Amino acid sequence: MNISYSLNSDYSLINMLKPITKRCAIKIYISFLIILLISLSLCLRLLFNHSEDLNLQKESKPSNRTLGFDRIFVVHLDRRTDRRERLNEIASYHGLEFDYISAITKDDEQILRKYGSADMSPSQKACYLSHYFIYKQIIDRGYNSVLILEDDADFELNITAAMADIHRDLPASWEMLYVGHCFEGVGGQVGKGSQVHRLHKSVFPMCTHAYAVSHSGARKLINLIDPLIPRGTVDYSIAVIIKEGKIASYSVHPQLIVQWGDPSDIPNSQALTFHLLNSTLHFLGYNRT
Repeated sequence: MNISYSLNSDYSLINMLKPITKRCAIKIYISFLIILLISLSLCLRLLFNHSEDLNLQKESKPSNRTLGFDRIFVVHLDRRTDRRERLNEIASYHGLEFDYISAITKDDEQILRKYGSADMSPSQKACYLSHYFIYKQIIDRGYNSVLILEDDADFELNITAAMADIHRDLPASWEMLYVGHCFEGVGGQVGKGSQVHRLHKSVFPMCTHAYAVSHSGARKLINLIDPLIPRGTVDYSIAVIIKEGKIASYSVHPQLIVQWGDPSDIPNSQALTFHLLNSTLHFLGYNRT
């Protein structure tokens, strides 16, 4: 009897423990799943962050085809097919990509009539607006930076290597960069600049044949050089706000891009002639007239 009672008691105890054991197993299983999900979540987050960092590095890495900027925009008069042919040869030689933007002309009276004159000729006003509307494109399309050229540009023969060096010295907070300019004094040097062409703080750069604008810079330009109340021509208006310290601007000395020296499309304007150390157009067989 005692043995039978003992066996029955043990059996009953086992039956009583079964639900407890099942609940414990379920809890352990759920805990294991939670830990597993948390671990997977952390792993995925690390992988996502790493992938995002790689994408950011890829996006910020200077592109040789656009000289380290998102795009190269060329303000182009459609009738000047001779200039476009020259630029296409430059692009082909250096492996560059240009986006041609049709310039506003002095004959676009409907557009010009909407904006202030500041004693500007129709051609000067058209030039002003052509650049101003590019700043709007930079903002609307979300570009980080754009190099803006006019269609009479000539490039230094080693421009790709020189620009890579300039980008290493260019502060992250830059808003404008004059790759080409006219009549500017040399400001304080920025960075170590191991090459001939070095980065300096802008002083009062004139001309708009070759300069870059960041997204932040484009936003400032939209507000600071309102074409409804212009201070003067577009290059003068920008130079004034640079001198006033309202925008972070840098200049390359000696310049890497100059105007070729064609007769200007703006009446009563003198064609400017600046020389490069090694002209791409000279190398390609062009001669100044």
